[in-house]
Amino acid sequence: MSKHTDGGLVPCTELGGNLKSYLDVLSAIVWRIDIVGKEISFLNTFTFQPHEEKVRAIMQNPQSAQRMILADDRERFQQSYKQLLHRQKTTCIFRIQMENGMSHWFKLAGMPDPEHPTCSIGVLMDISSHVSTILATEGRPGLSVKIDLIDDPVLLVRFADRSVSIVNKAADQLLGYSIDQLADLHLQDLLRDTPGTDLFQIYESLIFSDYWNGELYVTDSMGRSHQCLARIQVIARDEENLLWITLSHQNDCKACKGVPVRGNETLPTKAVSAAMRKSTTVKALLDSMLRALPHDSPTDAIMLSKIFIDKGIVAVTGVGEPFGGQLEDLVHPYEGSIAKNIVHFELDKHVVMETSKSIKPIDWALFIPHGIHSYYAHPFFENGILTKVLIFCSTQKGSYDPDADAPLSALLDDFFTHLNRILKKHP
Repeated sequence: MSKHTDGGLVPCTELGGNLKSYLDVLSAIVWRIDIVGKEISFLNTFTFQPHEEKVRAIMQNPQSAQRMILADDRERFQQSYKQLLHRQKTTCIFRIQMENGMSHWFKLAGMPDPEHPTCSIGVLMDISSHVSTILATEGRPGLSVKIDLIDDPVLLVRFADRSVSIVNKAADQLLGYSIDQLADLHLQDLLRDTPGTDLFQIYESLIFSDYWNGELYVTDSMGRSHQCLARIQVIARDEENLLWITLSHQNDCKACKGVPVRGNETLPTKAVSAAMRKSTTVKALLDSMLRALPHDSPTDAIMLSKIFIDKGIVAVTGVGEPFGGQLEDLVHPYEGSIAKNIVHFELDKHVVMETSKSIKPIDWALFIPHGIHSYYAHPFFENGILTKVLIFCSTQKGSYDPDADAPLSALLDDFFTHLNRILKKHP
């Protein structure tokens, strides 16, 4: 999946080849849920024949889980699933009603993903006739081996004296320090280009919240400063407290290089501004934005979501061929929405690369039925409160670069101004 550059949250990346080959021989579905991105990835090729898609659907679509899981077991499953979304260790045994009328016993087991601070990982297995084939957990690899599975730079820093304990290969390549240099390296050496006030805020957040997300400037062995988004989390390992630091290097991203990104076009024109000024309805305003896109843009539709957090709802209006004329102030629950995700994780954008991997109810209720495979959601805040979300939608997967600005970013201020003008007359 894509990287979340807002707040430095680290993506759930693909597994290393050796581990993936090992998982492929298991008689269970191995999954990983990205809690921030609200996506699920299936990490091996095992299938439950002939019910493969239906079984997997219970991990993605709440309606499928409600329909397939026996009534006596639904609450147990839902409670366990909620624990997964809070990165808590959980196990759950439940029954699924198959199309032939037979019920099968399944076991869901999950835990916080130690390699990805925003993910849960686990297995789903049919234990109807194979109760004795649960995966053994002996021989846990060391932490230094585990962090090398992560593509992004990772450093483990001792909490007591801020000295560097372990780095993975990606961090070694970024920083370029020798083993001897690392032994004498401290966190303040790496962050000497980050203002002192920011460091105070980091330590304060770690003391009271056990984690921090934000921007850092990391100094390599040549004295060069690298702009990074970081996630810092306090962990305990072998009776030692450590800071787990995961970096997302911004100097190499497409947005920083100024490379045009397909799907993230910015085309400010006087004609578009004039069309927005003439708009008297939300649909007309959205149409003016849609027409501003180049002919080869992957954006097929644009949606506006008005957020009413106090009422627990969102109201969506959409334009573009995938939506037809069906979407105008269509009400959905705030719980499970894009807006809830943005507020909960303090995101400045939310990009989904493939909706079929999503676990958000709104994606299954709204985007997937209309053939939307990827989208870029840009939030608007008023007095610190999320009030609207503008969503660029594509029927193709992977159409938007999460490291780039929103599509038509130069027009967004004008859009918001004219939107508020229209809503004052027609709330």
